[in-house]
Amino acid sequence: MAGKSRPHLSRRASLLTRNRAFDGYKVTDRSSKRTSRRECLMPELTLRRVFFVGLWMSIQALVLVYKWVTVHQKTQSILTGFSSAAIACMMVSYGAIFLFMSPTLLELLRRTFISRYVVIEKNVHAHKTAAYTFLFWMVAHIVVYYYKFHGVAANSKGGVTFSYMLFKTMVGKTGHAMLFLFFALCVASIPVVRRRLHEVFYLMHHMFIPTTVLLFIHGSNKSFPYYIAGPGAIYVIDRLYRLVRSRFRHPRIVSVIQHPSNVIELKIEKRGLNFQVGQFAYINVPSISLLEWHPFTFTSAPEEDELSMHIWIAGGWSRKLVLALQGCAVSTVQQQQQQPLPANLVQLSGDSKEPMYRSSP
Repeated sequence: MAGKSRPHLSRRASLLTRNRAFDGYKVTDRSSKRTSRRECLMPELTLRRVFFVGLWMSIQALVLVYKWVTVHQKTQSILTGFSSAAIACMMVSYGAIFLFMSPTLLELLRRTFISRYVVIEKNVHAHKTAAYTFLFWMVAHIVVYYYKFHGVAANSKGGVTFSYMLFKTMVGKTGHAMLFLFFALCVASIPVVRRRLHEVFYLMHHMFIPTTVLLFIHGSNKSFPYYIAGPGAIYVIDRLYRLVRSRFRHPRIVSVIQHPSNVIELKIEKRGLNFQVGQFAYINVPSISLLEWHPFTFTSAPEEDELSMHIWIAGGWSRKLVLALQGCAVSTVQQQQQQPLPANLVQLSGDSKEPMYRSSP
């Protein structure tokens, strides 16, 4: 009404009333941030999550008891039995780490009755659970062998030193090398490091390749085919399959639309890409990073002619994506007014053979 001044808006409300997606400003809600931290420390307990954790712990207990009893009957040594059982549980966890990060295999499992009891889409949480279990048994394995090495050094009466057993033998050298790699991998997996230095996180996770070789040399060559060969082969085949698919599928960016509340929308040509409601795809932008793949849910209906993804500008990678798209953006208001789209909305990598944007379902 005339004669009345505009109401005073808070700083956050003022930002949300304007379109700030392409300003690169991060709008955060402290209360939601505190909630997310609580959820990280105490995740929501669901029936399927309880079922998975119970199933996983049952498998670990079964392997532990079976191996412990079997070795104890042969050696009549409780410590040797526990050591062998810890190794078996550690190898089972290591093999499960590969299986839980094989999306193609998990997609096949999702089509079976297993999806009624386990949320297949939560494979990252399962991956973390297997990793935590592996670290637990690794620590138990290290404590047992430190105790054994100390006993060998004490019984040798000076013939063999404790440091020699730790750092001069093949078991000691390969074991400490794996311990160093796992420590570096755990540091890179800390949420703060993972979000700010994603490439470091990604590269450190590929230390599983030398770690697997060291694990074979360390003394697991007899049990290696039973625990690691099968899951490792499935993971390698799965990854090669996804790599080939991503190289042959180069969807084209049709338009980029900026929305209020720090959100942008990408519209992509289908070009034979079929999907269902609720599915997502990994997006890679080589001009930003050759290694970073970020998942985004499809926000369009399967019947539409174009795929759409809505991206909230909340981190370093998404801000760089905004800078890459800034010159070809059209606001929501412009689209509603049916103004012609700029000619450079179709995003390719110029004369390069490889498009700027790749999508891997």
